[in-house]
Order: sequence, then structure tokens, then C-alpha cells
Amino acid sequence: MNQFPSPADYPTASASQQSIMPSSPSPQRRSQRTKEKKRKKKGFSIPQIAVLSTLSLGILICCFSWIQGSNETAMLKNQHLNEKREYDRVQQEYQNQVRRHQVEYEEWIRYYSAVYNLDPAFVAAIIKTESDYLPTAVSNKNARGLMQFMPDTLEWVGPKFGVKSDDLEALNDPETAIKMGCYLLNYITKQFDGDPILTACAYHAGWGNVQGWIKNYSSDGKTLTLSQIPYDNTRNYAGKVLNSYAIYQQYYY
Repeated sequence: MNQFPSPADYPTASASQQSIMPSSPSPQRRSQRTKEKKRKKKGFSIPQIAVLSTLSLGILICCFSWIQGSNETAMLKNQHLNEKREYDRVQQEYQNQVRRHQVEYEEWIRYYSAVYNLDPAFVAAIIKTESDYLPTAVSNKNARGLMQFMPDTLEWVGPKFGVKSDDLEALNDPETAIKMGCYLLNYITKQFDGDPILTACAYHAGWGNVQGWIKNYSSDGKTLTLSQIPYDNTRNYAGKVLNSYAIYQQYYY
């Protein structure tokens, strides 16, 4: 018959072994652990929150600055692109103008410009603006030829060159038109000390009218700017002459 061991038969722990065996925490220890857990659950302290807030603000500022910088860079790129496009457009238009400024009758222009002490580029600009180099051009006021002589101007200038005052057909001859036109330009240039604006205006509207404009509109009593010319058609005419003058000077004469 089996006998069950009595409690006395079980081995017991020695004193040293009992000292290392786990024991239930004391009430004081449990209270301390509870406080530590509560402190851990509380979250960030005020100094920590301040530091985190500063860091977050700094990050936001950096992000905003980067976005703003990117936008400014994009805007500058678009601005430069638009400026380049406008520059290219202006250059293209200018080159188109240069191609439209044909050079014809250059030998006579140079010769009679030298005879009458004129800049051939300016003579070429007058011809371009007056007739666009069409020898038989006739205006609605019956001005004729390359340099658009009016009948009354022909009556004054024609006899000096053996051309009858009523021989309007003679103005269809390019050399005759350039020769008499240079003579007239020389006369006008002397009246206005070689000023290209005043000379162009006088060739278009008459030197008597231009002298009156100088008295009424000039700031120095001697010259006129384009903006001071009182009539749109003469102002536009002078502007075209100056533009053509610059092109002929730069590329042809």
C-alpha cells in the first residue's frame, strides 16, 4: 500500500534560499510604482512643450520660406521668359523693318546727297516715307514722284533744273526727282541748322508752319521733340522718317 509523503518529507528552502525568493511588494512599494505610472501618463512638461512648439514653428517657417522661395523663383523664371519673348518679338519686328527698307537708286542718292551736303541715309528715309521707292507715286493731294513734289513746289524748284513748272510727268524720272528733292532738303536743312526732326516736319508741312510751332511749342525756342509737334499726321510722319533714318544709317549708308 502506497503511503503519501507527509509535509515533513518535502524539502524546505534554506534561509539563504528564502532570502532570494520573490516576495509580494509592500504597500509602500506599490504606492511608489503607482505614482511613477501616473507621472508617465501625464505627457510632456511645459518646458518640453515650449521646445517642441519652437521646433514646430521653425519647421513651419522653413517650409513657408521654401514654398515662397519656390514661388518667387517660378515667377522670376516666367518674368524672364516673358521678357525674352518680348525682346525676340521686338528684334523680329525690327529685322522685318530692315528687310522692308529696300535700297534703290543708291548711286543717285549718294551722288546728290554729296552735292547738297546731306546725309544719304536721311535722303533715303525721306524717299521711303514719301513714296516707298515708287517712282510714279501720286498722293491724294497730287504730290508726285519719289520725293512727292507738290505742283507749287515744282513751280519754284523746277526752273532751276530746266523743268517746266507744269511738267509733272518729269517727276516720274527717279534721277530728276532725287536731284530736285535733295536741293529742297538742302534749303530746308539750312533753315533749321540740320535738325532732322524740324527738317522732316518742314518737308511734310512747310517750313513756315514749323517756324510757328517752334515759337508756340518749343521749350528752348530752337527745337521740337516729337511729342511737341501739334499735328498727328506730321508727328507720325517725322517719327517714321527718324525710324527709317536710323535703319538706313546702321545697315546701308
